[in-house]
Amino acid sequence: MKRYLVLAVLLAIVASLSARQPSIIENVLVSNVEERVSSMQELVGFNDAQAQRLRQMELNFLLEVNKAERCFLCNKKKRIEKLKEKRDTELQKILERDQYIKYQSLENDLLNRNNRLWLENEKQRIM
Repeated sequence: MKRYLVLAVLLAIVASLSARQPSIIENVLVSNVEERVSSMQELVGFNDAQAQRLRQMELNFLLEVNKAERCFLCNKKKRIEKLKEKRDTELQKILERDQYIKYQSLENDLLNRNNRLWLENEKQRIM
């Protein structure tokens, strides 16, 4: 009886320690979000407070999509669509209208990120 109790306690300790450490996927997602938001901040021109909120929102979105993808009995497509709608609503709350349009355009590759003419026109318009 004591063996089972000790075994159960050890398993609980191991499970709690492994739950505290971020997974490899989470680390990759964090670095991806950092890189993506930083590049978008340069191109779109939102401030640091907005960037921080975007980082948190994007990371939460990607983690939730990851959970949905691994869900065995869930309707993955419907769940991911709801997450996309929620993300879009939050994006509109964080960014101003013109920033949101630029962000979406860049995200959907409607604008070429290397189009220096577009970037120069935007800089001149702002100044």
